[in-house]
Amino acid sequence: MRSKINILGSPVNNCDDSIVSQLKEDKKNVKRLKKDDNRSDNKTNINHVIIEKVGPQFLDGVTKLTYVSGYNGDYIRFDEIIQKNQLKSAFFCAMTIEFSWLLENLPKNISIVVAKHWDPENGDSQGVFCIPNTNILLVHPPMSSMGHGCFHAKLMILIYDEWIRVVISSANLISHDWEISENIVFIQDFPRYNENNIINNDLHLFAKELKDYLLAMGLKSHIIDKLPQYDYSKAKAIIIPSIPGAYKGIDDVKKYGHGRLSQIVKNICEYEDVELECQSSSLGSITPDFLNEFYRSAKGLDPYIIPKQRKSKRDKEQFEENESPGPSQPSQPSQPSQSPQALQQSQPLPPITIVFPTNKTVLNSKYTFAGAGPLCFSKKCYEQITFPKEILRKCESNRNGILMHTKFLLARFIRPSPDQLEEKRLLEQEQNRQIRINKRKIIKNKYDSDESATDSDVADVDIQETITKKNILELSQDTVTDDVHDVQGDNNIVGWYYCGSHNFTESAWGKLNVSRDTKEIQLKIYNWELGIFLPITKLRDDDKENNIGEQRDWFRDHGVPVSYKRPPNPYEESDIPWVSLLIKVFY
Repeated sequence: MRSKINILGSPVNNCDDSIVSQLKEDKKNVKRLKKDDNRSDNKTNINHVIIEKVGPQFLDGVTKLTYVSGYNGDYIRFDEIIQKNQLKSAFFCAMTIEFSWLLENLPKNISIVVAKHWDPENGDSQGVFCIPNTNILLVHPPMSSMGHGCFHAKLMILIYDEWIRVVISSANLISHDWEISENIVFIQDFPRYNENNIINNDLHLFAKELKDYLLAMGLKSHIIDKLPQYDYSKAKAIIIPSIPGAYKGIDDVKKYGHGRLSQIVKNICEYEDVELECQSSSLGSITPDFLNEFYRSAKGLDPYIIPKQRKSKRDKEQFEENESPGPSQPSQPSQPSQSPQALQQSQPLPPITIVFPTNKTVLNSKYTFAGAGPLCFSKKCYEQITFPKEILRKCESNRNGILMHTKFLLARFIRPSPDQLEEKRLLEQEQNRQIRINKRKIIKNKYDSDESATDSDVADVDIQETITKKNILELSQDTVTDDVHDVQGDNNIVGWYYCGSHNFTESAWGKLNVSRDTKEIQLKIYNWELGIFLPITKLRDDDKENNIGEQRDWFRDHGVPVSYKRPPNPYEESDIPWVSLLIKVFY
C-alpha cells in the first residue's frame, strides 16, 4: 500500500521514528528561518517594495537562477516573472502544484490552463477537465504505458496585451521551489505582430515545438490558437522535449531526449570530444553503457549507430589460434561467460562527471531534511555493482547552505593536441587514399579495364553513378565506418549548456534497446520533460592559459549562471551521496 505523501514528498509511515521527528522539527525551523529571512530582506533590500515593470523585459532571452529567501543578488522572483497586473491569460505545467500559492500570485478572473502529474491510484484519470466554480482548465496528460514514469516538465506560457512570455524551468509551482530551493529558469518574450505585419502561418521552429508539445498533452485549442500571433524570429534557445514512448526509426529517435540532443549538437556545433558535467537533483541506475550512449549524443554522434570495431589481420589470427587448439594439445575447459553486470563494469568510462550532494552537504545545509525534499537517489541504485562511483562530484551551492533543484549539462569542447591533429590528418589522408583505390576498383569492374585507371577516368564517371565517400567507406572492410565525419560547426562555439527539468536519468533522457517485436533499435522514454539548449561562444581570452593555481569557473566566465561551486570537488573517501530514504516522489 502506498504511503501518504506530504508536500515535501516524505511518507508518514515506515520510517525511523527519530528521522520523522527530526523532519517535523526541521519543518518548524523552516517557517522560523523564512520569517527571519523576510525581516532581513526588508532591512537590506528596501527596493523590493515591488514596483512592477511595464512591458516586455526579456526580449533577448535570459537564463537566471531563482531567488532564495535570505540571499540577495542577481536572482529572479516568481512575481517578477508573472508581472501580475499585466497578465491576461496563462498556461502552467509542473510535476507538483500548490494551487493556493499559485492563485495568490495571479490576477483574479483570468483564464488559466494547468497541466500536472496525476495518479490513477488516487482516482485520477487522463483528460482535460474544467474545475467547477473556477476559471481553471486542468490537464492530465497521457502517461507512460511501460510501467512507470511521471509528468515532470516545467513550462509557463504567459500572455499579455502586446507580447507572449515563455518560461522553461526546473521549478515546480510550489512555495518550496521559489523560496527555499535553488532553481534555474530560461525566459524570453516575443512581441505580437502589429497591424502592418503579415502573420506568418508557418510557425517558427521554437513555436512549432511548443505547439506539438501542448498537442501531445491533449490540448486542442486554448493557448495553442494564440501562438501564431507572435514573432519568434529572435528565439534564442533550442527546445529539447521528452515525451513517454518507445520511438523506433531514425526520424522519431531524433525528436526526443538525448536523440534530440545529438541532432542539435551535430547541426550546430559538432566537435571531436567534449568534457561533460551533469548536475542533477535526482539519480537512478547509472551504468557505463548509458554513459557511453549519452556521451555519443553529447558529441553530436547518432546514438543509434553502434561504432564498428576494427580488427587487424593479426588480431584475427590470434583469435583463431586461441580458439582452435592443435591436435597435440588437449582442449581447455570452457570458461564461464561474463555476466552482463561484469561486462558493463569492464566498459571504459567517457569523460563525464556527475554532480550530486553528499550526505554531509545536506545535513550541514540551512534547512537540512526539510530542504532535501527535491533530492532523490536510492541506496539500492548507488550500491549496484555497475554504478560508477568514481565520477561523482560534490554539489555545493554558491549560496552557502542552500540545496538546489537545478538540472544542468555543461559541455566544454576538448581542444586537440598537436599530436592528435597530426594523427587526424594522417587518418584522413589514408581514408582519401582508400577512396581512390575503391573508385578505381569500381571503374575496373564496370568497364572491364585494368587497374591503371587514372584520375581523369574517375572524373569521367557519370555523376549519378559516382560512389559517395560514405558509400565507399561502408564498402571498405579495412575502414572504420563510424565516427569519421567532417566538423561543420561554428568555430566560435567552444561548448554548450542545457538547463530544464531533465534529471540525469534514463527515464528522462531515454535509453536505447532493441524492440522484441520488430527487432528495431528504439529509444525508450518514461517521463515528460522539457529543457533548453544554448551554445557557448568563444571569448577573446579563451586562448590564454590560467595563472598557475588559479581555479576559474570557465562556464560562469562565459555567462552560464551555474548554481554550484566549480570546478566541483571529487567525493572524499568517507563521502556518500544523499540517499533519499524518506523521499517517495520525483521533483
